[in-house]
Amino acid sequence: MAKHRRGRSATSGESTRAAAVNPLPLSLADVYLLTAESDGNEAVAGLTLVVDQDGLTVITPHGTTGARLTWSELTVLKTAGRTRAPGGEEAVVLEASGARRTHRFVVPTDDPGAFETTMAGITGVPPPDVPRKSRKKK
Repeated sequence: MAKHRRGRSATSGESTRAAAVNPLPLSLADVYLLTAESDGNEAVAGLTLVVDQDGLTVITPHGTTGARLTWSELTVLKTAGRTRAPGGEEAVVLEASGARRTHRFVVPTDDPGAFETTMAGITGVPPPDVPRKSRKKK
């Protein structure tokens, strides 16, 4: 499962009230990149995504920077629905678009709703509607 690490922010003026939670930096481990060549049917595993004050950084399984998109280069960073990761665990699709291409990542998570809410708070883009099971009328 992805490990979600969030930063915290507090100033000395907040001693009388609870410190506000700042979700940045957000580090997402064990992420998959869906490959464009396979129309999303194949995935590159073992990536780490870091969302911070500078933008989005993709770290390879070897620990090197694979890509970096600054906030000014990102045209969209949003959750794009729920899925299952190649390992079978619950996951959320995260889309990162720049001027030249869109990258689709699968982020395994124990709590898809919390992850979608966190990303919406960071980007200001609401998560897609999640289909809910309808109740049968008696």
